[in-house]
Amino acid sequence: MRITKRANIATRVLMYCAASPGRRITKTDVAEACNASEHHLGQIVNQLAQLGYLKTWRGRYGGIALGRPAEKILIGEVFRAFESDLPIAECFSNETNTCPLVNGCRLRPALARAGEAFYQVLDTITLASLIDDNAVLLGLLTESDVPRPRSLVTSGTFV
Repeated sequence: MRITKRANIATRVLMYCAASPGRRITKTDVAEACNASEHHLGQIVNQLAQLGYLKTWRGRYGGIALGRPAEKILIGEVFRAFESDLPIAECFSNETNTCPLVNGCRLRPALARAGEAFYQVLDTITLASLIDDNAVLLGLLTESDVPRPRSLVTSGTFV
C-alpha cells in the first residue's frame, strides 16, 4: 500500500501541532518544518480544519492549532479522510477500470481485506502516541532552524 503525499503531509501537520500544544502555528512555519509548499499545505490544512482536526484563525495573528485533543485523533481516520477516494487498485474504480477479469478475480477481495487491515492497524494509533515520549521527533520539531510557534492566550491575542 502506498501512502499519498497529502496523507503524509496531513500527518506531519498534526504532529507539528501536537508538539506545540496551546500555541498557534503559522502556515509558513509548518510548511518549512514539514518540507511542503505553502500552497499545497494550505489545501491540506483547510481539509483538516473542515474535518475538525484543526482550528484556524485568519489575519495578522492567525495560525493553526489542534481542533481536538491528540489522544482523540486516530491516524486511521486521518488516512481514510485523505485516501478514501483513491482505489487500492484499478479494479476498485468503476470509472477507470479496464480489467476484463474483475468479475472472476480472486485477488480483488484479498486486496480489499488487506486494505481494511491496513486501516485497522492505523486505527490503533493516536496522534498522541506518535509524539508522547518521542524525544527524537520533538527534537526535530524544535531545532533552532525550525521556526517555533508563538504563545497564545485564551483571548486570542499573542504574548
